[in-house]
Amino acid sequence: MKKARYICFEGTEGVGKTTQCHLLAKRLTTLGYKVLLTKEPGTPLSALSMSLRGIMLDNAYDKELTTIARELISQSIRSIHLENVIYPALTQYDYIVQDRGMLSGLAYGVGCGNSENWINSLMTAVVGPSLNPYELYSDTIYLQGNVEKGLEKALLSKKEFIAGDAIEAKGSNFMKQVSHNMNRYSELFIGVKYLNVDDKNIQQVFDEILTALNIESN
Repeated sequence: MKKARYICFEGTEGVGKTTQCHLLAKRLTTLGYKVLLTKEPGTPLSALSMSLRGIMLDNAYDKELTTIARELISQSIRSIHLENVIYPALTQYDYIVQDRGMLSGLAYGVGCGNSENWINSLMTAVVGPSLNPYELYSDTIYLQGNVEKGLEKALLSKKEFIAGDAIEAKGSNFMKQVSHNMNRYSELFIGVKYLNVDDKNIQQVFDEILTALNIESN
């Protein structure tokens, strides 16, 4: 039985994860592969996960939403995504390309004030007893870049919520801490490819991604 190559893109705000996910999915499809393109937290492939995403990230709810509640919502979204979308897709597709995953969840969750050990226990419960959260993805493409410039770019882009994104609203110092967390926790995951995006255009970054994944460029 085949098992899809599960590729997850990680990085802080504005480094180009979404753009590169779409480019990779398009390239793989052109090469004749069956590809599932998805994202966390919240995927258009699950209406419930998108509703929960709104509660988790819409700044309109931020004053009411507690640190613990946000983390529990995050893990609920992941549970729905894995069980209803990812696990069935592993035997139905050649590739799964995902925008954000557990590295972001851990880095942002700890940055928000939750315990690393507690988040680890939730991640372990969500992926299931037979799987290791740090070995779930075949490859992790970790895009690294200037945190302040990335946040500025994200804030200037089209807004998902009228009241703004609650995480982006935490500012550059918070994002720097998240970046520090991400660098630290990335070492726990198998198959991580580190790519710096500063002073590179979209095509240059994409070419490096194809090389890192050993996928033909033409």
